[in-house]
Amino acid sequence: MTPAVPMAEIYRGAFLESVHGGHAVIARSSGEIVEAFGDPDQIILPRSAIKMMQALPLVESGAADGLSQEQLALACASHAGEARHVEQVSAWLGEVGLAANAKSCGPQA
Repeated sequence: MTPAVPMAEIYRGAFLESVHGGHAVIARSSGEIVEAFGDPDQIILPRSAIKMMQALPLVESGAADGLSQEQLALACASHAGEARHVEQVSAWLGEVGLAANAKSCGPQA
């Protein structure tokens, strides 16, 4: 396995505090790799880092047409299940005819 490569350096003034490594791939829509950093076959769990990219099908499919700015922001966000977010999701579900129990997972501690 290829080790992670430096991706970001965090400085406090002139002091290098930390270096964050990773693996990344730039690919064409065909899947052809244009450039790779680290191991292009490394399985990664990007989690919240790509929320906006995960929301792209919502926008590109047209399903986001008519959404409020708050709904689109919520679709692109990572949050901790604060009451205001749960309320927004519950209201959104109601707008599309679903009950609150349609949420497949609740807020996480």
